[in-house]
Amino acid sequence: MKHIPYLCNDVNDFSRIVDEFANMLPKLGKCSCILATIFVDIKLKKKARQIINKLRETLPKVKIIGGTVSANITAGVINYYGVSVTFSVFEESMVEVLPVYWDDDESGKIGREIAGQLMRMEQLVAIGMYSSGYAINIVPFFKELSQLPSDIIFFGGVADDGTADGQGFVFTGSDIIYRGHVMVVFRGRSLQVNVGYSSGWQPLGKIMTVTRLSNQHTICEIDDVPVKSIYEKYLGISKWNEDFLNEAVMFPFVVMRKGTSLSRLPRIVDGDGSANYGADFILGEKVRLGYGNPEIIIHEARNLQHDMVRFQPEGVFAVSCFARQVMLNTDVNQELETCRKSAPSTGIYALGEYIRAQSGDIYINNMSLSVIGFREGGVNNSFYENKSMEPIRLERRNSILSYLMHFVQAVSSELEESNRRLKALAHTDFLTNLLNRAELEAEMENILYDNKFSDTGSVVLMLDIDNFKQINDRFGHDAGDRVLKGVAEIIRQNIRSSDRAGRWGGDEFIIVFNRTTISVAKHIAMRIREKIMNTAMDYNDFQITVSIGLADTRKGDTVLSLFQRVDMAMYKSKNQNGKNSITIG
Repeated sequence: MKHIPYLCNDVNDFSRIVDEFANMLPKLGKCSCILATIFVDIKLKKKARQIINKLRETLPKVKIIGGTVSANITAGVINYYGVSVTFSVFEESMVEVLPVYWDDDESGKIGREIAGQLMRMEQLVAIGMYSSGYAINIVPFFKELSQLPSDIIFFGGVADDGTADGQGFVFTGSDIIYRGHVMVVFRGRSLQVNVGYSSGWQPLGKIMTVTRLSNQHTICEIDDVPVKSIYEKYLGISKWNEDFLNEAVMFPFVVMRKGTSLSRLPRIVDGDGSANYGADFILGEKVRLGYGNPEIIIHEARNLQHDMVRFQPEGVFAVSCFARQVMLNTDVNQELETCRKSAPSTGIYALGEYIRAQSGDIYINNMSLSVIGFREGGVNNSFYENKSMEPIRLERRNSILSYLMHFVQAVSSELEESNRRLKALAHTDFLTNLLNRAELEAEMENILYDNKFSDTGSVVLMLDIDNFKQINDRFGHDAGDRVLKGVAEIIRQNIRSSDRAGRWGGDEFIIVFNRTTISVAKHIAMRIREKIMNTAMDYNDFQITVSIGLADTRKGDTVLSLFQRVDMAMYKSKNQNGKNSITIG
C-alpha cells in the first residue's frame, strides 16, 4: 500500500496534482485499487463538482470519497484552506464506496439494509464513514451496524453540518449528499488495520441526571433545572451567542455507556434554557461536566504514537474533534505528532467522531482523536525503534491553563473523598462501621417492596448480646465497645455479599436477608452464634454469647409489624429459652 497526500491551494493546483499523480502511477508498481480521499475547504465548496469531474476524467477507475470541512489534516499538519487529496494505492486489497441517503424515520431500516450488504462482502476489514447534516437520528442505524463482527474497524465523523458559510456536504464520484453519509469499505486478505482513540477530557464535579429532552440532541433540563442554569452556576458562562461554544468547549458533558466514556459537546443554548449538543443523550442518563487539561490531552494523543509506530502503517487516516483545535490553538500540531512520525496521513477536524467500543457498539462521540493505521502484509521487525518522545512544550496560555486544571482536579478529588466519607458516616454506625438504624429501616422497606414482585420471601434477624450490662459494669465501657466491634466483625465475615447488617442500637444488631428462606437464614444465624461463643475476647472466664430471633416477611407486612415479630422472637431466645439460642418468630 502507498498513501500519498497532497495539499492544493485551489482548483488549478488540484488539476496539476492529479495530472502529476497520473503520470507517476505506472511507476508505483502493482495496483489492485486506488482510493482518492478529498476534503474541500468550505470556501471552495462550489468547485467540488469541478474537482470530482477532473479526477474522474483523468483517473476513471479511482474510487472517490470526501466532503467539505473547515479544517483538514494533511501529512500530519492541520490546514484551514485549499483542497486536501490523498491517493491510497493498494497492491492486493479492494475498496468499495457506498452512498447512504438519509431519512431519520428510516434510520433502523437503513442500518439493517447496509449491515446486510456489508455482511455479504468477503474479507471485510474496516469501514470509514463521513456524514453531513446536523442532528441526524443515527442511533438506530448504529445499533444495526454494531451487529457486525466486533473485529471490523469502524471510524469516521461528521465532515460538515453547514454551520460555516452555508450548507456543507459529502460526496462520492457520482453523488453529492447534503444529508446522509458516504461509506468506504476496505477488504483484503493481507490488509491489516490498527485503531487508537484518545480523549484527555476528565469528569469533574457531581453526578447529575438528564430529566427532560426535547429530542436526542437537545437537553431541556438536568436535575429538573434548565441546562442554561448548569452553565451559569458551575462555569459562570453568561454569553449565549456564537461565543458560547468557544467558552464552553473545554467543559463537555461526560456519560458512561456500557463501560465506555463518551463526551458531549454543547453547540448552542436556546432562549428557553435548553442546550443543543453534537451527540445524543438518553433520558435518565447520568452525566458529569468534564474538563480539558491541554497537557493531558496532548500526552494521551502521543500515547497513540508508540502503538501506531510499532504497527508500522503504510497509511494513516485521522479524525479529530474541531473542539480540540479550538482549545489547543497553536499547540494542536503537537497532538498530531503520531500522524507525522508513523506514516503519510490524511484526515479531518469533525463535528462528531465515530468510534467502536470494545463491546462492539458504535457510537458518535465528541472531543476525541481517532488514528487509524493501514498496511498490507506483515511488519519489518528491524524497522521498529522505540524512540523517546519530545517533551511537551505548551504555549503560555495553555501552560497556565494546564496548571489551573491540575489544581482544580486535585481540589475536586479531595472534596469528593470528603463527601464520600460524610456519606458513609450518614449511613453507618460510627463504632462498628455497620449500617445504622435509619439505613436498616430503609433496607427493610426495600425488601418489603421487592417481595411484592417476587415469589421468594425475605428474612430479618435480630441479635442481642447476652449480659452486656455486666461486661460494662465489670470491665468498663471500653471493654464493652471492644465486644461490640468484635461481634460486628464476626457478623461481617459470616454473611453473604447480598445480606445487609447493621447496629440497631445499644447491644442489638439486625441482619436483613433479601430473597432468602428461613432455613438458610437459620443456618447463617447458627454459624454466627457459634463463632461468637467460641471466640475469646480476653475477659478471663466471661464467655460472650448472643440471643437471636428470626422472622420472615409476610403479605401485608410493614416495617413495624416485621420488627415486632423479630423483636418478640429475640425476646423469647433471651427470656424463655435460656439465652444463647435461636428462636423463629
